[in-house]
Amino acid sequence: MSKSSKDTKNTTEVDTAEVTSIHDIGPPPVEDDYVNPADKSPRWLLGAHAFALRCAARFGFNLGNRSGIPALYPTETIWLDSTLSEWKGKGTIGTNVWIPPDSSQPPGAEKRPVVINFHGGGFILGQGTDDCRWANTLVNSLGAVVFSVNYRLAPGYPFPSPIEDCVDAIIQICRLADRYNIDTNRIILSGFSAGGTLATSSWIVLADPARWNYEIPEPLPKIAGLVLYYPPLDWTLDRHQKRMACERPDLTLPSGLTDLIDASYLHPPIPRRERTDIRLSPGLMPDELVDRLPPVHLCLCEYDMLLAEGRLFAERLEKRGNKVSVRIVEGEKHAWDKPLPLSPKDSAAFEYDIAIAAMKSWFNGL
Repeated sequence: MSKSSKDTKNTTEVDTAEVTSIHDIGPPPVEDDYVNPADKSPRWLLGAHAFALRCAARFGFNLGNRSGIPALYPTETIWLDSTLSEWKGKGTIGTNVWIPPDSSQPPGAEKRPVVINFHGGGFILGQGTDDCRWANTLVNSLGAVVFSVNYRLAPGYPFPSPIEDCVDAIIQICRLADRYNIDTNRIILSGFSAGGTLATSSWIVLADPARWNYEIPEPLPKIAGLVLYYPPLDWTLDRHQKRMACERPDLTLPSGLTDLIDASYLHPPIPRRERTDIRLSPGLMPDELVDRLPPVHLCLCEYDMLLAEGRLFAERLEKRGNKVSVRIVEGEKHAWDKPLPLSPKDSAAFEYDIAIAAMKSWFNGL
């Protein structure tokens, strides 16, 4: 990977060779675990706070999707079954679907690529339509059928249920290949923030389901690539440490929000040093899984507490010879591409196009 270089869209290519540890860019390791005050809150109160945030976010995203050039909403919504989670059920996982306008192709026509997307929201809020503009870009520029999964949210469904919902969705979407005329050799997983974690963790589960005694029928879906926007990858790093590793700690997610996220998703609470389950911290996956990863495209933000762990993950992939491309959006904070309730910035469309170019190159190599 070459040295960092600026372009006209205020984005840089990251030079991972200069990064050996988060401690190179941040304070020394935190020895004492942070005591999260939200861990003492009753679950109903966490749920009430999460619900209030969901309502506000839903309003904001609906307004944002209608601002400027309105984003096209899903063609349809399908309901998939939960089979892996502790909370199983029929038709419990809503999934929004965007189908290209000319998708009614005659028999024998070329099958379409498929992108299965996972929204952000810290595992406690968000919905599939939050990523309408990303889905529209995929439909228009890639000709893909796009599925955006409404996995169930914490605190009602803490770790690992959201991951298990996402794996269930991937498996069942592949079974619908004939219905949507999709090519199961060209499946891309994408995700934003928490959704980036879920995309990576879902790949891990599909690569090694026996590690957690999941019974998943063969054949397992084959994933052609991962597109990850500002994902959390390592929960063993202290939140304060992550925040102070950022060049602008004041622009990172506020502690009140991250406390709510952590208490809601990690239940019962897990001591920081024990958060090594690679479904939770996919950046800690062993080398043998790293070596099996499909191509990865990472888009990170300069003023994001998750920047350092994203750079470290990219460095690790590069050192082991994986196909990885990395972008850092300069001068922007976490979830910069969703500045509610305004229209998205030009740099968001630019970065989406860069990601799609990477995806096209992966397909050409199949």
